[in-house]
Amino acid sequence: NKVYSAAIAKTQKIWTAYLDSIMKVGQMQILRRQITNELNYSCRFDSKHLAAALENLNKAILADIEAHYQNPSLPYPKEDNTLLYEITAYLEAAGIHNPLNKIYITTKRLPYFPTVNFLFLISQFPKLQYNRNLGIV
Repeated sequence: NKVYSAAIAKTQKIWTAYLDSIMKVGQMQILRRQITNELNYSCRFDSKHLAAALENLNKAILADIEAHYQNPSLPYPKEDNTLLYEITAYLEAAGIHNPLNKIYITTKRLPYFPTVNFLFLISQFPKLQYNRNLGIV
């Protein structure tokens, strides 16, 4: 019985530490999203023509790349072409990107990581509440 209670206590410590880590990452993601929205709003307010030009250039480049993948005979930007790198810098400065899709670091695959995250999420569901005033539809 002592072994069982010690195992439960240790598991609760691990879940608490894991929760703290997940909360910090979530808060950073929310901050990144808010900063991007503020940059986008400021760009549209200060220079609507620049924002429109960047969006159209981005859509055109993405359409060309998508067309290349559908038909490989169509051209694709070369490695020494700096257009994609330069436009990315402008898009990020103008807030015309999704910061949640950007990968900053990579790690090796952990074999049971999705399962652990699923179990963690299930264990935290009873603590969550939906607030209609804060909810995004």
